[in-house]
Amino acid sequence: MLSELTEIIKKNLFLIILIALVSLLSFQLGKISGPVDEPIKIEQGSVLEIQNKQNANMRIDANDANRGESGDLKVDFRVVVSKNGTKYHFSWCPSALRIKPENQIWFNTEQEAIDAGYTLAGNCTK
Repeated sequence: MLSELTEIIKKNLFLIILIALVSLLSFQLGKISGPVDEPIKIEQGSVLEIQNKQNANMRIDANDANRGESGDLKVDFRVVVSKNGTKYHFSWCPSALRIKPENQIWFNTEQEAIDAGYTLAGNCTK
């Protein structure tokens, strides 16, 4: 019984070594691709800034663009409508990104858009 096991190991020694090396290599690659020392930074900007910088292939730096004098993060509460539409969208709504720049009409407040006859888009929330 022991001699049969020894024969099987001798015949498959290359395969056993190969499996062991692949396992060690995979483990080490997993450690390398793990978390880094620096925390992940989540950047955010207004729709207009994002569109302008995407069009210019520039990097968005929310740390400078969206910080007030006190260092607090500023939120853009303006609303945008399409020249051809009847709905208004907050700057953070996905549908606001789909309005072509030449068709955008911006209002400083939600109430201004409502007074102009626009209604809130169904996929936008406050």
